[in-house]
Order: sequence, then structure tokens, then C-alpha cells
Amino acid sequence: MKKKFAIFLLAACMLTACGTNAPTTTGNQPVENAVYSDDFVSLAPYTGLKAEKKNYIVTEKAVEDRIHEELMEFAEYRSVERPAKSGDYVQTDFKASIDGSVVMQEESYDVTLGAQEYGEAFDEKLTGVSVNDELSFSLDYDDDFIDVEWAGKTVDFEIRITDIQEELLPDPTDAFIKENTSYGSYKEFADAMRTNVTDSYAQESTQELQEALLQQVIENSSILKYTQEDYDAARERVNSIYMSYLDIFGMNDLDDVYEFLDMTKEDVEEEIQSSLYRTLIVNAIIKNEKLTVSEDEYEDGIRYYMEQTGAESKEELLETYGEEEIRTTLLEDQALNFLVNHAQITEVETEHDDA
Repeated sequence: MKKKFAIFLLAACMLTACGTNAPTTTGNQPVENAVYSDDFVSLAPYTGLKAEKKNYIVTEKAVEDRIHEELMEFAEYRSVERPAKSGDYVQTDFKASIDGSVVMQEESYDVTLGAQEYGEAFDEKLTGVSVNDELSFSLDYDDDFIDVEWAGKTVDFEIRITDIQEELLPDPTDAFIKENTSYGSYKEFADAMRTNVTDSYAQESTQELQEALLQQVIENSSILKYTQEDYDAARERVNSIYMSYLDIFGMNDLDDVYEFLDMTKEDVEEEIQSSLYRTLIVNAIIKNEKLTVSEDEYEDGIRYYMEQTGAESKEELLETYGEEEIRTTLLEDQALNFLVNHAQITEVETEHDDA
């Protein structure tokens, strides 16, 4: 999810260096109630902030979905002769057009009914179809549809059904679980999946709270100057986020990715400046609070990130991310935790989006 921050940097030096090593001046004024100031940042108060913390309810469906995800590794798929229903994999010859221009055409393309990859209305059109059925229909997509090329457009579909397969999950008996997983029984496995959901919800809730608090600090503070090095680092962070799209979409460079996502140069620049502001504000908090990472905290962080990333050794983790990046991330975590620990938090129970 993209984070949009309120930013007011000057347009000068937006995409290239200014030809000098001198810091770029933004034209912003220091804030009156700054708790920390230097030549670059005028930092607004960041303790006693008010925010809402969402405590996501762990539903039985969420746990069942997580169990299903784990068992999918052992699933088998069988062609059926009945009409398609939710949960089936419908194989299609697939063609989608907008204003007469083909935007997607695939043979033997699988659609998972219920996944709503192309929206609920699309899945409804394919529910109840049989092999060799041919469909021709149009759907109107909202402006916020995930595929920016389709957002706000009418898409015309021509689809032929070539196969319908049902997913066959194994019976998760104690014997099956013990033989195929690291758990000794189905109950132990199911309890672990519940814990998994609970932990992931808690982590998501904390991250959302941290970013909400940091957003307040960013909006109330002022960036006075920034160096070309800081700007280049922010640009690299933004570009790296979209690098993964190259392989996903089979594209050659980032310009193709940005064009595909309908992002203008101004949109990219806004994200760069957002990243720049975020880093400078976090670093100002770190400096003002004199936060440091002890060796014990560093080693604890190594173990935590190994668990989160699946790295099998400390050496593998360091080879992927590097010690400097890990220490920087740990310091940022300290700053964000400081905001939470010194804020006025109202906790609310709510359903998760995936519930």
C-alpha cells in the first residue's frame, strides 16, 4: 500500500543533481514549537500524540483460510464434468479488450472462482459454466480497481471454457500432519495456524499505528534542506520497490513499469520526496533521543530478521542485506516504538479486511 505524505519541496533538483554539492534548500520555514532543530530539520513535538490502534478479530474463517493455504502444498486437482462453482479452477481461452484494443489474451488461462482477481462480478459470470461454453460480456470497473489499465474503464471479455478442475485437499488426520509437517497432531497444527494469524494481525496493527503516528510528525515538522546523497538514497529506495515488477510483467526497465502503472514523473517524484521526508524525520528523532543499537540488540535483531526472512544463517542474512542496513532498520524500529510508547492510544476491535 502506498503511503502518501504531505510534502512541499521545491521542484528544483527534482530528478538530477543541481551541479553542486551544496544542500538543496526547500524554502520551508522552521516550526514554532520545534523540539529539535538543525540545518536540515525542524522537528515538531512527537510525544503525547493521539492515535487509534486496531485490534483485529481473529475469526474462525481466518484460521480456516490459513490452514487451507498450508494444505494447498499437498493438494491435487481433478477435472470435473459438473458446472463450475466457487473454489474451482476454471481453465479458459481468455481475451479482454478496452475500446476495441486487446489488453490481455491468453490460452489455457486459469481463473480461480472466489478469488475475485477480476472482481466479484467477473467470478459470478463464470460460476455455473461448463466445458466448451463460450461467453461474451462487458464489465465496468471502478476508478480504484487494482489494475490501473482497467480502472474506470469498460472491459469486454470473450472467454471459452476449456477445463474445470476441483481442488482436492488431503484429509488432515493426525497421521497425515505428523508425517508431512513439523507438528505432532492436527490440533497442534491448527493451534499453530491460529497463532500465526494472531501474530500477523498484531504485527500489521502495530505497523499501521507506527505509520499513523509518524505521519503526524511528518505533517507537523519541516524539512529545511536535504543533501543530494539523501535524495539519491530516497530515489533508490523507491526504484527498488518497483524493480520487482520487471520480472512480473516481463518489462525491460523502470520507465516501462511506471508507464504500465500509469505513474507520471510527478507521481514518482512525490514518492521519492515522501521517502526522503520519512527518513529525515526518523533520523531526527533518533538523534534527539540519542538512540543506539547495543550488541545484544543487534544479535536479537539478527535472530528476528532470520525468522522473518527465512534466512538459514546469520551469514546468509548479512550477505543479502548487509550489517549497515540491518542496524539502520533496528534504529528505525526503536524510533517508531518510541512514538508508540509515548502516545495516547485508543484501542478498538475491528474485523480484518480479509475477514
